[in-house]
Amino acid sequence: MNKAVISLLLPLALTGCALQSGQEAPPEPAPVTEDQLEASLNSLEGRLTATMFNQNTQLSANHHAYMKALQQEIKSLKKRLVTPPPSPTQQPPASPAADIADYPDDETRDGKLIVGETEDVWLEAVNDVFPARIDTGATTSSLSAKDITVFERDGKRWVSFSMAHEGVAEELKVETPLVRRVRIRQASADDSERRPVVALTMHIGRLSEKTEFTLTDRSQMSYPILLGREFLKDIAVVDIARQNVQGTPKRPKAADK
Repeated sequence: MNKAVISLLLPLALTGCALQSGQEAPPEPAPVTEDQLEASLNSLEGRLTATMFNQNTQLSANHHAYMKALQQEIKSLKKRLVTPPPSPTQQPPASPAADIADYPDDETRDGKLIVGETEDVWLEAVNDVFPARIDTGATTSSLSAKDITVFERDGKRWVSFSMAHEGVAEELKVETPLVRRVRIRQASADDSERRPVVALTMHIGRLSEKTEFTLTDRSQMSYPILLGREFLKDIAVVDIARQNVQGTPKRPKAADK
């Protein structure tokens, strides 16, 4: 018989001998039901989820610990920072006390005059000084005048009036162009009053300003001049707790000649 055929038949013969000698073949695995397969999959899914959760928790804890350590390091570095000393050529800032001491008390930092409840003013038209009441409740300024007469000069309207000054026996006569007429309603009267308006140069403190005044008899008032909001606007602020902050104005040299 051929050797190749013998090599093929020999294993089969040995297998047959083994079976004949009483040895059994290995058992086949028991079949798995659908419910058992689903339960096994659910168990695996649960263990996988728990494992992922534990890993995320650990990662979060590690991240939190890292951020906390980083914040502590930043705080430590900030405490170690030192402000560099000023340059030798750099002048130290002036102290607030010195700055206030060098600043005048009769004007604001932006150059506006500080005026009290009353101030002395000089009127160029009569070359004299008058006390004035500062009234922020009044819109226009007013001037005490008597014998008010409107007339024409060179085709233009002028007005003449007399201004009385306490302590001066004679009345001061003034003639000046008429600017316009305005209607004034007094709080104590039902009817309004039409008043002529003139523009006169007035000095208060260091300020020389051409100011509009309405003319009216203020002989019953305590002050011959009243300065209202139109004059105060943009040039002065009022401190009602003080009086004559600007002092008595100096007469211009031209007026003394």
